[in-house]
Amino acid sequence: MDNVRDASSPPTRGVLEEASHVLSSVRETISSFLELVSLEARRAGAALAWMVACGVVAGVSFVATWLALMAALALWMIAAGLSSILVVLLVALLNLALAGALIYAGLRMREGLSFPATRRQIAGHRAVKASTP
Repeated sequence: MDNVRDASSPPTRGVLEEASHVLSSVRETISSFLELVSLEARRAGAALAWMVACGVVAGVSFVATWLALMAALALWMIAAGLSSILVVLLVALLNLALAGALIYAGLRMREGLSFPATRRQIAGHRAVKASTP
């Protein structure tokens, strides 16, 4: 009769052990996932630092190149017989015109910074379909 009772009673110790193993596996999986996220965040931070550093060096190189080109242009104009004062004024006006054009282009792009389509969607307006030619 004991054999029948043993066979019909649920193995509580086995179920608890399995539940404990499952929880342990879940805890280990979460721990491994968080470690992976931490390592990748550290790697992404280092990559971002390198990207910023490379961007700064590229910017400095671009400015140095621009200054060299302006100096070469000034020397060429002086060699062509223009006075030094006129050459300096022309180079300054060229730089001012370029700066003005870049500022104008930047101001024209500001419309996209306000997320116009998203704001229309939130306000409940229907999207305007672009016409195709």
